[in-house]
Formats: sequence, structure tokens, C-alpha cells
Amino acid sequence: MDQEEVWAFTVAMYGRDGVAKLCLDLQERCDLDVNMLLFMFFLGQKGLAPLSISALEASVRDWRENVIKPLRQTRRHLRDDPRASAQELRQKVKSDELQAERIEQHILCDAVETVPSDDPMAAAHAYLSPNRFALDQQACDKALGDLTRMMGIA
Repeated sequence: MDQEEVWAFTVAMYGRDGVAKLCLDLQERCDLDVNMLLFMFFLGQKGLAPLSISALEASVRDWRENVIKPLRQTRRHLRDDPRASAQELRQKVKSDELQAERIEQHILCDAVETVPSDDPMAAAHAYLSPNRFALDQQACDKALGDLTRMMGIA
């Protein structure tokens, strides 16, 4: 899997109007991994689906829990600190968090085993489902519908 292509897709999709806000809302509401969701969309656009989402989740779990989440928590903690030095640090942590997200995608690219899929939404539907998150099917379907519309993908 081409790591640079995956990263370019992620940055492009995340930058579309409304996508970041909805993804971050899902992250806050149910601990969804935004990188994983966007990776699922990428696979679908390539006519692929992961052989095992659970295996992918396991491949990034340690990195996500011990690197990404602590960086995110630190960045958020610094958000309201009025000191210029704290805001400088926050920007550095934000940059490190983004680099950690990119490394997570590299891990996903290295770990993924794929199968062909005729449904470009199959992987995203399988990931964002009531089986994985404390959301009902209607909420999952609405979020996926909104995201596909905002991203302009099938």
C-alpha cells in the first residue's frame, strides 16, 4: 500500500468542508479512530476492503493509546493557557500529534491485508457500525452519508 497516496487522500478528505468537524465529533462521542475511518474510505475508493478490521485495530492500538492520545490530551490541556510560551508548546505538540497520526497510517499500510470489494462503502460501513461504537445504526448511516457527501465520494 502506497503510504504517501494514503496520506494525500487523508489530508485532502479531512480538509473538505465539514469533514474534520464531523470526524472529531465522532472521535469525542464514541472514541472513533479518525485515521482508521479515513483509511477505510481510501480502501473503498481503491475497490478494496480489509480482510480484518479487528486485526488493523490491534496493529495500531498500542501506538494510538500510548502516543497519539497522550499528545492529543497534552495539546488540549494547553489550549486555554494564556501564556505565549504555552501556546508555542501547543503548536509543537500539535505538529507532533500530526506526525504521530501519519505514523499510524504507515502502520495501517504495513498491516493491512485486503480483499477485492465491489462496494466502495463496505469497509467504512463495517468500521463505523453499532458493533464497534456506542451509536445506533441510524446514527452510523447518517454520519457515513454526511461524510461521503462532504468528501464527494461514492
